[in-house]
Amino acid sequence: MDFEKKLKIRLCTSIICAVLGAIMIAAAIFTEYENNALSSFGTGMIVFGIANVKKYFYITSSNERLKKQQIMETDERNVAIANKAKSITFTISIILAYVTVVVLSILNMHTAAECITYSILALIAIYLVTYYAIRRKS
Repeated sequence: MDFEKKLKIRLCTSIICAVLGAIMIAAAIFTEYENNALSSFGTGMIVFGIANVKKYFYITSSNERLKKQQIMETDERNVAIANKAKSITFTISIILAYVTVVVLSILNMHTAAECITYSILALIAIYLVTYYAIRRKS
């Protein structure tokens, strides 16, 4: 994939994150969850989105920065490190989610435990689908 196209996809994703964050804040304001984590999470998404939009414009404002970023992202060592970090993060997230399900079940919070269980299953299903799709492409 063309590097500039990849950056534009990241820009669109960042804008979508910021918009979703604003929607979450609006939902928190117009519901009974005004002081809940929903508005905090929405604020985080807005900050994340704006930071990435600024990063996009910073990188694309200079051909030298663009080439430097492209080299940094396509370097085999950096790609291997990023893939290993993603793998470890995914594994730790799944383990923590399972522990949370057990704790919630012990505390008789079965609905929350069930929601997390479905989230875990969805993540694993997405992982398997993407794994086999990428494997087929390679």
